[in-house]
Amino acid sequence: MKKLTHWKALANYDYLGAYSLKNGKDKIVTIKEIKQELVTGNGGRKDNCIVAYFTDADKPMILNKTNCKTIQKIYGTPLIEEWVGKKIVLFASTTSLAGETVECLRIRPYPPAADKPAPKCEECGADITGVGKMTAEATAVYTEKKYGAKLCAKCATQRAKEIREKEKTENE
Repeated sequence: MKKLTHWKALANYDYLGAYSLKNGKDKIVTIKEIKQELVTGNGGRKDNCIVAYFTDADKPMILNKTNCKTIQKIYGTPLIEEWVGKKIVLFASTTSLAGETVECLRIRPYPPAADKPAPKCEECGADITGVGKMTAEATAVYTEKKYGAKLCAKCATQRAKEIREKEKTENE
């Protein structure tokens, strides 16, 4: 498939925006530094803004209050120095600004999956992995609801087989 380019990506913007995400896909970045800077916005207006720099992105991101509160919630601290080295997941969204719907860059309210330890199977102790379109966490929740325990795919399959066999013998 041919790579598609958002028109804003061709402009010389100094900061990351929703248009910076390739094909609108989430982007995981690692915080290198957070600082306050004087930023020149549309129409030459200057504002002191909170700016995040990343080890794995070529541009920084202006953090609004919503995004700062999200990082605080994810990592349990309002202290920007404690955010350094932490990973966040950026995604494109929209918001209302001056009565108009505009694109914006937001932070998912959870750390990247790679930063979370994999849930463990309560039957065999193995890491639970994603199945189909379900993440490892979703698989754990699903199996716990269905079988009463967080199970890996192998143990869930075995449990389902045992249930079918039990139902079969009860119906005979």
